[in-house]
Amino acid sequence: MARRNDHSPEELTDMATRRVLDCLESTPASELSLRSIARDIGYSPGTLINHFGSFSLLLLAANARTLDDLYQTLHTAIHTANEEKSGLKAIASAYLAFARQRPNAWRLLFELRLADDEPLPAWQEQRIAALFTLLEQELLKLKPNARVQDCQQAARVLWAGVQGICQLTLENKLFSPAGMADDSEILINSLLTHYLTSWTEAE
Repeated sequence: MARRNDHSPEELTDMATRRVLDCLESTPASELSLRSIARDIGYSPGTLINHFGSFSLLLLAANARTLDDLYQTLHTAIHTANEEKSGLKAIASAYLAFARQRPNAWRLLFELRLADDEPLPAWQEQRIAALFTLLEQELLKLKPNARVQDCQQAARVLWAGVQGICQLTLENKLFSPAGMADDSEILINSLLTHYLTSWTEAE
């Protein structure tokens, strides 16, 4: 078993969070344990508790890496958008693809619960805000005179709708009619088309 000073705090954080994400490639978060993560990286569970504070905070640190990856994915999607697929549609399509490719890590973003007296750290709030900023900036391109508050609200409405479709897609509970191809993409495009048409035309 490795001693606490075998790695720097930054290295230990990197090792533990990478191991969590590696496990999530094939294992749901509900089946992970502090003991198994600690064993896999050669440390004791107590060392990880002393370092992160709790198993939940270790998972939150892994979530931070997932959010970083998601941000880069969506940022890239924006820059590859074209006339046929606007920035917002590119973001939504990339978001769905990310959820499909990394379902366990994606689910953990929303399933993880901290203690009631444990606020979300600022570093995590900043990552979430950065993701919404991507949406808000694309909304401003469609409606340059929109108020900041209106863009913030619209970004959350769109995210909530796309999030719901992604969730139901992963759970195979869209209950789409037989023969409907790529129903999740169709639903997302319908949502964006109708909502954005109404939003851009509103005073």
